[in-house]
Amino acid sequence: MTRRRADGRRRLLWMSLVAVVPLVALPAVDRVSASVAENRLAERIAARQKALVGTPRVSIDGFPFLLSAARGAFPSVDVRADAVTGEGRPVRASVELRDVAGTGGGYTAASADARFTAPFDSLGAGLGAGARLSADGSGRLRIDREVLGLPLTVVAEPRLTGRTITVVPVAASFAGRPVDPSGPRISAAFSAAEVVVPDLPAGLAPTRVSVGNAGVTLHAGGKDVRLA
Repeated sequence: MTRRRADGRRRLLWMSLVAVVPLVALPAVDRVSASVAENRLAERIAARQKALVGTPRVSIDGFPFLLSAARGAFPSVDVRADAVTGEGRPVRASVELRDVAGTGGGYTAASADARFTAPFDSLGAGLGAGARLSADGSGRLRIDREVLGLPLTVVAEPRLTGRTITVVPVAASFAGRPVDPSGPRISAAFSAAEVVVPDLPAGLAPTRVSVGNAGVTLHAGGKDVRLA
């Protein structure tokens, strides 16, 4: 009787192990499957978007991934990429996609929020030789340069009207003394900095522009966005 009980316990132990092993392995298998899907989507996006530099980084949210894949829908997909504008200006792109579903051999997102950030050192054309750009700490753009060997500082607000970005001076100082930011010389320099936003990928539309420590960021969004 004792031996039978021992054999029964061993069988129960083995049955428990057989049941537990797949559960332990499932997260690893799920993550590997998600990684494969992320790489495939990244390659498809890179093939369609010629402005990208290298392959984008794609992150598919949601666990278990395999269940979402079986349904053909994902709650969230994030894309990070480096790109170059038509003028050769480097841009860091970040796109957050929500409710992504497979449709007609591709993917469509119910909504998308995107940020395209140009670093400060890629800006400054038309603002004078040696112009240095930075964030002023209150969401505005600070421009420092020298005129006749004396420091000129201008604080400006980037504004979006339709598809046009303008940079409007709101404060200025020359050699440490306040000057009129709307004076003709300052105004002429900033009128040359006007930029028309080109067509954005996936039909995204510009919504606003902001200034942060990383540079100047164009925000954009869209509904029913076709990915690849």
